[in-house]
Amino acid sequence: MSKIFNLCLFVLFLSCLIGCSHSSGLKDFTYRYSMESINNFKVEFQLNPDSTYRIGRYNYFFDKYEGKARPLIEEGKLTQEEFDIFAKLIAGSKLEKMDDSYGFDREDDTDNNIIYVIELKRDDQSKFISVNNNTDEHLPDGFKRLIAFTGEFISDKVEMLE
Repeated sequence: MSKIFNLCLFVLFLSCLIGCSHSSGLKDFTYRYSMESINNFKVEFQLNPDSTYRIGRYNYFFDKYEGKARPLIEEGKLTQEEFDIFAKLIAGSKLEKMDDSYGFDREDDTDNNIIYVIELKRDDQSKFISVNNNTDEHLPDGFKRLIAFTGEFISDKVEMLE
């Protein structure tokens, strides 16, 4: 009887240990990022659950001038380390607790503003966040780190193409 009790306690302990060692539950997600200056340029990034990514860079201003669209598209697969960094930053950004938009309540000239749009999709639910770069509103530090890392990642990958 004592052996069975000890075995049950051991199995329960082992189950708790295994459950606690997993990540924060952020898996099977799609993360989309876009940065756009209306009628000038747009940069898009999409990270899929299988670690594949797609970057699109569009220069609307020069495309209109030349009369020809020349988007720069890069596709690839993240290393496990890169994927883990993104997953950690996304989890730390607390996107689900953020408002849907920041900085759009003023009537400033928005033609030259830079707009960020972030989408996190998990379990058939999406969270969209739009941010006008000229906002005075406080943005969470985790969100700022996610945006900064995404921008650096895109720059590094696009730089390799040029």
